Amino acid sequence: MAPLLKFATLLLATTFCGCTLAFSFRTVLFLGERLLLGIVLGLVAFISLSFCGSLALGFETAILVGIFTLMLMVTGAAILAQRASAAFGSRRLTPAIGRAHLRLSKTDAYAGAVFLTSLVLFIILMNRLVIWHDGALATGYLDAWGDLPYHTSLIMSFVNQSILNLNSTTVAGQPLVYPFMPDFFSAILIRFGIPLEYAMEWPAILLNSVTTTLLFYLSYRLTKNLQAALLVPVLFVFAGGLGFLWFFQDIFFATRPVWELLQDLPRRYTNMPEFKVNWINPTLAHLIPQRSFLFGFPIGLSVILFWWTAFKARRPKQGWVPGIFLGLLPLFHTHTLLTLTISGALFFLFSCLRKTARVRHLRYWLTMGGVALTLALPQILYILSSNVSTDVIRPHPGWMADAENLLWFWLKNLGGFIPLLLIALLIRKRLKIRKRAILFYLPFGAIFVVLNLFSFSAFAYDNNKMLIYWFLLSLPFVAQILVTLYRCHSWWLRAFTFRVLLISLTLSGALNLLHELQRGPWTELSAEEVQLAAQISARMSPEAVFLTAPVHNNLLALTGNSVVLGYPGHVFSHGLDYVPIEKAVRQIYAGTDSGRAELTRLDVDYIVVGPHERERFNGGSDRFAAEYETVLTSENYAIYDVQSARPGRRVCASETTETLKSGGLQ
Repeated sequence: MAPLLKFATLLLATTFCGCTLAFSFRTVLFLGERLLLGIVLGLVAFISLSFCGSLALGFETAILVGIFTLMLMVTGAAILAQRASAAFGSRRLTPAIGRAHLRLSKTDAYAGAVFLTSLVLFIILMNRLVIWHDGALATGYLDAWGDLPYHTSLIMSFVNQSILNLNSTTVAGQPLVYPFMPDFFSAILIRFGIPLEYAMEWPAILLNSVTTTLLFYLSYRLTKNLQAALLVPVLFVFAGGLGFLWFFQDIFFATRPVWELLQDLPRRYTNMPEFKVNWINPTLAHLIPQRSFLFGFPIGLSVILFWWTAFKARRPKQGWVPGIFLGLLPLFHTHTLLTLTISGALFFLFSCLRKTARVRHLRYWLTMGGVALTLALPQILYILSSNVSTDVIRPHPGWMADAENLLWFWLKNLGGFIPLLLIALLIRKRLKIRKRAILFYLPFGAIFVVLNLFSFSAFAYDNNKMLIYWFLLSLPFVAQILVTLYRCHSWWLRAFTFRVLLISLTLSGALNLLHELQRGPWTELSAEEVQLAAQISARMSPEAVFLTAPVHNNLLALTGNSVVLGYPGHVFSHGLDYVPIEKAVRQIYAGTDSGRAELTRLDVDYIVVGPHERERFNGGSDRFAAEYETVLTSENYAIYDVQSARPGRRVCASETTETLKSGGLQ
């Protein structure tokens, strides 16, 4: 209960400040929207202030966290006091905190139900993200299995540093260019006394629930239909394509009863690359494993919500508000920033073509762009200061379709979603979809076209991190046509067509979620590796560089130390060239003379030899044992000190070789 109380205290403090700011916005918003924006704004402000303070003052103790929490509370109290004083002096409530903004509407009541339902769902799902069993570290999701150690390494690198260095944990010597703020927040929570698993799971539960609820509000604003808006989170969480056809095939050819097959599903029905089914269910692809989306989705949807209110207003005001959100995105989620930059540029062009209130709208977009650029430019320059490739934008027709027919590819991946979307756009008047909503949707529809022509990531699959925003903005219109069918007077349309279409859009995703709940846990680190990582953290400097096999789940994930080369897939997707480093790693483990020179060039402190290294590089432990001092050993591992004979060895001041030996796992 103590960790939960600490998390709740921190959340209440940041939300208090965020809500006082959100209630000062002159934009017409629902009460629930202001509360959700308060949560997002408060957390983003708190993390950003803590990060800037940590760079200047250090991240050694949790006192810094308390200081910035108090600063936020004082700021919020000051704002609230100022507003209350102004209201009292004028004998009326100011527009910013007027009665209309404090009224609980029917829409807010439904939004509350969406939030609570989402909270329960994600408590169940996220409880499997980090699993400790018999001393080993594991995860309950295969989609998270590849990324969890990387995020853990980032979190522990922040936790174990007294001064933030912002070094990559997967390529030693390179600056950290991955959007690390969500992991920095988890590091703050750990410093605040919250265990690792809760520091990763609790923010995900909260922010994913905020995401689905903001999506509900945005859908209602676009459709003015509560039933359609309620259906949208369901379509999002359980989204899938025609993968269920393979499920029916599995049933047909099964040699066991259907109920037994349902208890042990043989496939992941939204992730079958062999059949070109690549649109993984968003819950499994983004909400659970993608840490950057924890803030990417809430910030992105908040910006889009502000854009909608400005798009339909004659006199849009406070363009600086979405500008602040946009400006903070580079280190929270780069793909969201890129998506909103493209769509924002199209909205700006729309404003140039407006016949009425053109100047006011241009002023709004220019204000927003100026604020966003001012905040984002230092972060972008920092990212570009690394060796990250800027040539990731390239022609790549068809996303993941390759040589397959594009229409058939998207039909398999999204089922009837795109046909229903096109029908909804064509018969918008009969569906009572306003022209303004269609015009607002066009920039996001253009994103779908652009991303089917070009790749914006080193790894083409990552285009789905931008395509998902097209999907989110398309959901309200698909939900509207489903609700219209449900309300139809024809029993056949209401009872059959509606249910068939709804099931076809959600069955594959639901089956995939069920499949994940049936599998696992997927072991990341064995109990031996966890224990050895604890020894390394206790006795070796967090700045020490380790040489390991380039795998995603090396034991340094729990220490936060940099490795010469981590998993090449991560390095490649971050825009870095890993091939020369991989060649050097092979030379070192092969024991060549050039390998010894590479050890010096790469400034390696320790060499790890364990199961991964023996499997990939045919051992080498005997040679290393003859040349270097063994500082830690366990049943399957040995760690060798390369720097012991060199000046400037990076170890703890009180540490000696003898204490390392005595502390090793024998």
